[in-house]
Amino acid sequence: MLFIAYSLHTQKNRSTLIQKIGDSFFSLVDAYMHAHYGARKKALLKNHPDVILEIGAGYGANFRYLRRGTKVIAIEPNSSLHGLLERRAMKFGIELEIHPEGAEKINLPDGSVEFVFSSLVLCSVEDSSKVLSEIERVLNPVGIFAYIEHVKAHEHSWICSVQKIVKKPWKWFFDGCHVTRDTSANIRRAGFSSVEEEAFSNRTIFVPVIPHIAGLAQK
Repeated sequence: MLFIAYSLHTQKNRSTLIQKIGDSFFSLVDAYMHAHYGARKKALLKNHPDVILEIGAGYGANFRYLRRGTKVIAIEPNSSLHGLLERRAMKFGIELEIHPEGAEKINLPDGSVEFVFSSLVLCSVEDSSKVLSEIERVLNPVGIFAYIEHVKAHEHSWICSVQKIVKKPWKWFFDGCHVTRDTSANIRRAGFSSVEEEAFSNRTIFVPVIPHIAGLAQK
């Protein structure tokens, strides 16, 4: 019995330590992301409604830009992030509803959402066209899709050449991330009534993800 109690205590301590290490790592990631994307995220989310749907909520990087009391329907198939997602929701006063399925098939009725947000997610989903179709489907008639994504560079640019060279190892190392995916064109083909989009370059040492877009698409 003493051995069992000691073993359980040790496992609990180890689990707590791993959790703290994980939280510390994501705190560093969060500081980097906030420095590079915070201003644009604030602008896109400035007038968000009380309930939003987030595609690929990850570790909850965007909760800091939302009003306390906001309900986030989080599409996040990576179950290893759910604990951190819940802790950050508590920290920022977010009402959280996690959907563990992928965004290619969102478990919500047609026209049931007023606002959808994605940030640096459409590069890594299996089928971005299906995801965009689902976003368009669940938005209500006046709904908005707000997004920040990195994209394929201009075809004849040196950055595009780099993207083509590293695309296979990059996808393997970075959880399925496609650096040559033309997300801007995919969004414009998705059936939204209008798209307002800004192209910008991210100041980063990671050359393949320098080109970015930020925009608002109307249902």
